[in-house]
This record gives sequence, structure tokens and C-alpha cells, in this order.
Amino acid sequence: MATELRTKYVPEKISPIRHDAPGDVKSMPSPTKMHHVHIYSDTNYDSMVEFYKKLFNANVVNVTYFGPNKTTFLTYDDHDHRVILIKRPGWGVKRENQIGVSHLAFGYASLGELMFVLKRMLECGYAKPPYCVNHGNSTSLYWRDPDGNEVETMADNYTPQQCQDYKRFFQFTEEFGEMRDAEFDPEKMLALYEQGVPDTILMDREQVKRLRGEGKL
Repeated sequence: MATELRTKYVPEKISPIRHDAPGDVKSMPSPTKMHHVHIYSDTNYDSMVEFYKKLFNANVVNVTYFGPNKTTFLTYDDHDHRVILIKRPGWGVKRENQIGVSHLAFGYASLGELMFVLKRMLECGYAKPPYCVNHGNSTSLYWRDPDGNEVETMADNYTPQQCQDYKRFFQFTEEFGEMRDAEFDPEKMLALYEQGVPDTILMDREQVKRLRGEGKL
């Protein structure tokens, strides 16, 4: 018997991205996208939820419990969830120097978006990203969440194919140099951006190295 909730929220028919009949898939498929991440937390659970809400301009889809484990589902787009925070009572705080996932990376459309996120997070009282670098094919700011997990917010400097070719054929060559050569201070980057220095300069690795050498980054 259909309930009011089922009638209102459960679609009448299944609608995946694509319908594949038996035999249609003839080779090993790759994922269409990175869909979501699960993050365990305990002592800092509430501050973790607030951090990711602010960093991703996210909203809470649902808060529920799986046994004693409070679980918050966050989304920042039309997907049902992108980040899930799961409380693990008694687990305490994260130990340093563990094997496992090094960091989570989230892409943005432009340097302007990265700079807006930076400015807003600083205004909210969060510390600036401790490590920022132009990788050549991308510009990246690495944050630390309240539990000490590393989160990369990044924007590609070129088209996807150009970025892939850059990494495949140039990024780790002698001509490229050392990655640390294009590290930068995010607050100095924000100041230059707000002064009107174009992104074609600020996202160019060689220009970043020059500006850094001049003390401007």
C-alpha cells in the first residue's frame, strides 16, 4: 500500500544514467566521478561538520544514527550526499603518521572560486592553508580540518587533456624542476588577485616562481 511519503518521494520508475542490457558493456568501465567520502570523527565531530559545511558551502541532507554512531550527510550540489561525517564514540582523536588516505581533493572552476573560498574561511576564523603550490597543471591549497585530515581545494590550470599530458610527459622531468619551487603564500595570492593581477599570471607556474622570487608570493 502506497504511503504519502512513498507517493511523494519515491519515483515511479528507475532512471539510472544509462540502461545497459546484458552484453552492452564489453570492457572494464571506469567511475563516472568521485561521488562521496566518509570521514570518521569523535571528539571534534561538531566542529568537523561545521568545517565542511563552510568549506564546501554545503547543506545538511539528513542526520541519523546507526546504533550509537551519529551520521551527518552533507551535499554541495544536486547529488544526495558528497561528504558523510560518522561519529565514533570512544575513538578519541586521529593519530599522526598513519598509512591510508593522504588527502581528499576537490576541484573548483576557477582561481576566483579558490580565492573566494580562502577569503571566506579566513573570515570564519580558520587558519590559512599550511601548504599551497602551483603543480604546473593545477593550483592547489591544502587545508587541515579540525581532526587533522588534509583537504585539497584545487583548480586545473589547463583543459583536462592538457593537464593529463602535462603530468604524463613534463611534470616529473628535470626541466620541470622541484615542486617546492612554486609554493606560494595564499594570503599574498589573494592580495594580488584582488589587486587585479589576472589569473593567466597567477596560475602560470613560471610566473608564480618569478613572483615568489620577488617576495610577492
